[in-house]
Amino acid sequence: MRSEDELIGALRTAGEHAPDGGGDLLAGVALRRRRRTRRRVRVLAAAAAVVVLSVGIRGAVLSREGGGDMATTPAPEPPVPRSAPVEELWPGAVFTLPVEAPDGARRVPMTGISPTEVLVLARMPGKEGRGRLEVYDSAAEKSRLVAELPGSRQFVIPSLAADGRNVVWQVSAGKSVREIWTAPLAGGKARLVTELTGSRSDLDAISVNGDQIIWSERSGGVWRVPLAGGAPDRITATDGLHLLRWPWASDAPAGPDLDDRNQTVLVDLTLITSHEVDSRPGAKGVRCGPHWCLGRGAGGSFLQRINGSDLRDIDGVFGHPKPLSMAPLLNRFVPLKHGVHDVATGSTATIKARTLALGTAGEPSTILYWIKKQGSWEVLNLAAVPSAQ
Repeated sequence: MRSEDELIGALRTAGEHAPDGGGDLLAGVALRRRRRTRRRVRVLAAAAAVVVLSVGIRGAVLSREGGGDMATTPAPEPPVPRSAPVEELWPGAVFTLPVEAPDGARRVPMTGISPTEVLVLARMPGKEGRGRLEVYDSAAEKSRLVAELPGSRQFVIPSLAADGRNVVWQVSAGKSVREIWTAPLAGGKARLVTELTGSRSDLDAISVNGDQIIWSERSGGVWRVPLAGGAPDRITATDGLHLLRWPWASDAPAGPDLDDRNQTVLVDLTLITSHEVDSRPGAKGVRCGPHWCLGRGAGGSFLQRINGSDLRDIDGVFGHPKPLSMAPLLNRFVPLKHGVHDVATGSTATIKARTLALGTAGEPSTILYWIKKQGSWEVLNLAAVPSAQ
């Protein structure tokens, strides 16, 4: 069993990486959709008029004022924000994970890979205890082996990412030497992909996408290598950028040491296009995903959209001694010191725990965990939270 002090130490070293991004791009897509919708409404309006005149049915009336089309059908009511214990608000997203595996290995949840599965790091007790990666299925309440970790290497935290088919991670193989390994999530032998040395070995984020592994250096710059192996290749025009979650990158790194810097751009690495972030005056530590940004101001933490609109104050953001710089997880959830705020519904799931930990991974983890009773973790898998629609 980990002690509370060890858990607190893990919490403080779990620098969260900002996820996706693309507010302006999404705004452009939304504008085109609205224009197409207006054309469809005009056609429907003509059809509705014919029905009203020929059949005499009283129905929805479409008006044309100021050159625009407007339906009188009322918009659906927005969800009512509420605060409730996480087990009550999202009962299907919380499960119990025994800390000790049947063979005595100590388990720590790392990140979610589906609504019912999370990646777990398991280590045998002792300084040189061998480790392995497992997938724990919360529906079946059992684990399966993904891969044994290379015994002579030291697993680096945070350094793990998965895309549904493969998992990748980095290990320390000596001073200023990092190795990137991979294994299929379905299970198999761990395989060395590439070795990084010197200044190239200081990674701050890692991701996997199909047939390529992507990472960024702490000093800035995004690299990739084929999953099958080969020579790493620096992605064009990524000087000073830090990987968030593929395909998005930021000009501001995540982590407690540099979290006062504001993110000013969000870059789509597939197109090498950037979207400017418009932060409120005096903001610090602003980090953005494709829809929302989280930052700090003189009055506390706040949420906003990338273009600066829809400002919302939010209290008690996760982090010690000050809130971490991070974008909402899955473009929706803000971890708090004692719960999780759902941006989509305005609701807050409260968690009664002395210490709340965020999963440590090479890209933003989608789980939080805490000790509910001796010998077990209580785990919240955000991927299992129902849609806000």
